[in-house]
Amino acid sequence: MYVDDRKTLAPSRAYNVRRSEPRYVSSVPVAVQRFLRFGPFVTRGICLGISVKGMSALVCGRPRVGETVVIALPLPDAVEILATVRHSSDAGSGFEFYPLSPTAQKGIEDWIQELRKHEETLFPYPHGGAAMFGSGRN
Repeated sequence: MYVDDRKTLAPSRAYNVRRSEPRYVSSVPVAVQRFLRFGPFVTRGICLGISVKGMSALVCGRPRVGETVVIALPLPDAVEILATVRHSSDAGSGFEFYPLSPTAQKGIEDWIQELRKHEETLFPYPHGGAAMFGSGRN
């Protein structure tokens, strides 16, 4: 809900999503390897959402926009992914994956498939019950 300058409720603004792939909520630990002046440095974080083209995460010691990092995901095949930092703030960082290896691609697709299975139970469609109620089939 949008609140305007006078602290009163106002109509929602249109939200333009520019993602080419859907993003799925996932909270798993990740390791982000950064390449600093003094050498490689690994920092811990937690994934907030993932798609086949990128992810968002809350990372200790936020990385700089444009920085190239290696992200270690907790997948069965111990996948490490090369990514570019697209945005970074105290609230989280967004990463765009470089072209993935076949192993990494399959690992992420399998992970997303598992997330899809559980998505309906975790985040049910809010109007599903209303449609059934309104149809006269109680």
